[in-house]
Amino acid sequence: MDRKRILNNVVAPIVGLAIFILIWYIVASSIGISIILPTPLETLREFFALFADGSFYLAVGSTLGRTLLGFLVAFILASLFAFLSSRSVFVRNLFSPFTIILRVLPTISVILLVLIWFRSALAPYVITFLVIFPMLYKMVLDAIEQVDRGLIEMAEVYHLSNAKKLFSVYLPQMTPSLLTGVGVTLSFSVKLTIAAEVLSYTKDSIGRNMQQASAYIETARLLAWTLAAILLGFLLEGIVLLVKKLLVRHYYG
Repeated sequence: MDRKRILNNVVAPIVGLAIFILIWYIVASSIGISIILPTPLETLREFFALFADGSFYLAVGSTLGRTLLGFLVAFILASLFAFLSSRSVFVRNLFSPFTIILRVLPTISVILLVLIWFRSALAPYVITFLVIFPMLYKMVLDAIEQVDRGLIEMAEVYHLSNAKKLFSVYLPQMTPSLLTGVGVTLSFSVKLTIAAEVLSYTKDSIGRNMQQASAYIETARLLAWTLAAILLGFLLEGIVLLVKKLLVRHYYG
């Protein structure tokens, strides 16, 4: 890695993070009331204290499970409907009002309506699905339409099977843009799931612990759980980025 890339990709983010923490420390010190804004050190101390509590792992694991399941169901159905829409203008136009309504519907409206219609254990799954589905549908449909038509016609000339077309033509061209979108959408799903958990007071969840910390005005603990949620989102996005690099290397050598 050359010096310019190190400067841009390593030094710049570290300096940016250091500036953010410095500003946080200055503001917290000037206020001097940890209930309003604890210092970064107080927050870190509370964050590492979470690891000593067995319920922390259960909460994080449960939230992760809800996020992944809601996202997976949304992705599978979005891919199915995107494929059907790419093959038929009628299906696309038939499905268009549904996706448009879901896309423009305020997220808070989705959350509040789902909380009325579903019990708290199911609400995070449904909310994540309803908000993420139209985003994934458009993302997959755009990826399908960006596949080189010349390669598709060539595959048909050589009478390649559908499986061959999928793995030799579609996936190699769809993978980079698709995984970039998946990474961003997956980290967004974490925020959605936690927001739903907070409002529905879902048992064994990051959201419920955040709500409890807020109710008891434990600001440092609330920020510690927030840090855990941020790291969870970063972890998922980083895994998708790693998978993208491996697949791109596999397809493009």
